Amino acid sequence: MNTGPTIAPTDLRDFLKSQGWSLLEQALADRLYVLGHSQFPHRQMVFPMDSTAPDFAESVSSVLSKLADLYGAPQRTLHNRIQSIRDDVLRFRVFFDGNDNALPLSFASTLVSSTEQLLKAGACTALRPRRHHPRLSLSEANQFVEKARFGQTELGSFVLKVACPVNAMEAQGCLDLEQDRAPFVRQVTWTVQRALTQLTTAIETDRLDELVDELKAADMPLVSSNLCEAVFSMHDDVVDNALDIDSDWSPLHRSPHGPDASRVRIQRDYFARIESVRRELRSVELDRPDVYIGTVERLEGEMGEGGQRSGVVVLSLLLPDEGETVRARTVLSAADYAKADHAHMTNGTYVRVTGCLRPGRQPRQLTDMTAFELLVE
Repeated sequence: MNTGPTIAPTDLRDFLKSQGWSLLEQALADRLYVLGHSQFPHRQMVFPMDSTAPDFAESVSSVLSKLADLYGAPQRTLHNRIQSIRDDVLRFRVFFDGNDNALPLSFASTLVSSTEQLLKAGACTALRPRRHHPRLSLSEANQFVEKARFGQTELGSFVLKVACPVNAMEAQGCLDLEQDRAPFVRQVTWTVQRALTQLTTAIETDRLDELVDELKAADMPLVSSNLCEAVFSMHDDVVDNALDIDSDWSPLHRSPHGPDASRVRIQRDYFARIESVRRELRSVELDRPDVYIGTVERLEGEMGEGGQRSGVVVLSLLLPDEGETVRARTVLSAADYAKADHAHMTNGTYVRVTGCLRPGRQPRQLTDMTAFELLVE
């Protein structure tokens, strides 16, 4: 039976080797791959090295049939696993009461965009861990999503499948993980899996408050508010769905270890708790001071009784994680206002400010400022 596109000979070979099959090198001279397994001493897998060989398709079909018999797995499932051997595959299975083979179109659209947000959040965390990413626009995060492929949906409830080619990127993450020598794509997929595992385990063991405290104190947290927002968006109030997230790790690289390392189940009642974690992490990040470099765009202060000006100034600040500039309004003392006036009137003069940049329309508010310095070229 035709199960889909042709399997590459080297992919079939690599899949068999990942399952413990050993290559018989003597057969290579005859342009044949012959593999044996110690657990199956009387069975061999034989197929041509060249996909153009006349009996290649028949040989591959025979190998799939033997594997299905030995491992008790459908041939189509084995075919799909072999074709995605170079990918980490994430499956988002939505299930709910009633006919869960179809979804409302609006929710399906939200599920796809939320999956993209989840992957971008994982990539940003692998690169620059923090409790909240102001924008998920790092070039590596965008490239990661561009390399990922939307797979064909599968039987057994509604399944959204995303294949992430493991060797698609040269970037390097900075998290201290067991997988820190793995390719960047693996670091991202495992970061997402570990973050989701942390969340669900904390909910199930009634340790959610402890987890939030740990995340607030951590220098390199795995869970971000962006990831929580993406997961919360994968729940629809009308559908009232639960969600399984499965990871099939590419066997070409060492797989993560640990119990249930490849599946996370998010039950219906978990989503509201994950949203509470998002709010907590977001609020902490809003109150965290940061350092910004920028220029003084406008002076709006007033003259005081001592003949010195103080008050509102408008700055153009470079966002340190995003490479973008935003306009921000803040209030300066007379001493800092004099510095701002000098920077405004002197070409090539920048300022460095430390404070909390609030969200909202520009000019945004810069509050709780603790430092205002001149940077002269």
